Amino acid sequence: MSEANFLELYKKMVLIRNLETSLLQLAESTGEVSDLHLDRGQEAISVGVCSALRSDDYMVTHHRTIAHSIAKGMPLQPLVDEILGRGTGVCGGKANEMHIRSPEIGYLFSFQLVGTAAPVAAGIAWASRYVKHEDRVVALFVGDASTSNAQFLEGMNAAAIRKVPLLVVIENNHLAGNITPDYYFPENSGIRDRFNAFGIESTSIDGNKIDEVVKSAKAAVDTIRVSSRPVGLICDTTRLLMHKIGQRDVRKPELVAELARRDPIAYAERMLGLEERQKKEVREEAESMVAKAISLAHEAPWPKPDATLLSE
Repeated sequence: MSEANFLELYKKMVLIRNLETSLLQLAESTGEVSDLHLDRGQEAISVGVCSALRSDDYMVTHHRTIAHSIAKGMPLQPLVDEILGRGTGVCGGKANEMHIRSPEIGYLFSFQLVGTAAPVAAGIAWASRYVKHEDRVVALFVGDASTSNAQFLEGMNAAAIRKVPLLVVIENNHLAGNITPDYYFPENSGIRDRFNAFGIESTSIDGNKIDEVVKSAKAAVDTIRVSSRPVGLICDTTRLLMHKIGQRDVRKPELVAELARRDPIAYAERMLGLEERQKKEVREEAESMVAKAISLAHEAPWPKPDATLLSE
């Protein structure tokens, strides 16, 4: 991938960061958005993996959807409209943040409950390859704690047996809300052991390094598209905010500050050798785009009362 392409990925990461920061400010000042699950510190995973996908590949995710939406190609305005509950939102203002979907860009489902996305993603991959005879890849994004969920294990079992084209992306931030891995991983066990149990090849990478994510994701996608078999990509990362709005972060500020030394945006800036002027230009462009989108969302209409009813 060229430096120009990496610059575009960096701009996406900055846009995601700025949008989430602006939404957090709205939540804290006006309360018009709530229950957001923000992705600060993890942006390189969604952006890097989606850069390795084709536009017609599919994606299924957990409930932390903002970064994945932008990374997969969703226009900013309908995403902001949706989160602010407007009828012009990508899902008509009914999905908010945790249940986003946009089949037009291949974003088929997002799931509130961790792990439940896995069997659905496996089913989509099976139907795509063996019913519709497509050569598309399905990218599944889940967190490390979800691998302890029985439905995740059921999904991996089905994916391995049926030999489906599924990329299983683990956003390994070592947290389940405020719970640490010693409560959801047995001693001397980990994510790769769970993939190995089903004969699924997996790779562990630094998910905060955009170049490493892009390289590993592309290799995995190329393998999956040819072989039609699931592959795991375990991305070590650092969530730099609370799990969600309304649930305080119990970590000490000193620990979060230490984790911030691995900030993927700062890494990308060093990798690209950006000067302060260039970084400022990218930030200001993102700030302008987000401010305009929020302003237009405030002017957009609310969903009509009957919009939530099923048509006969």
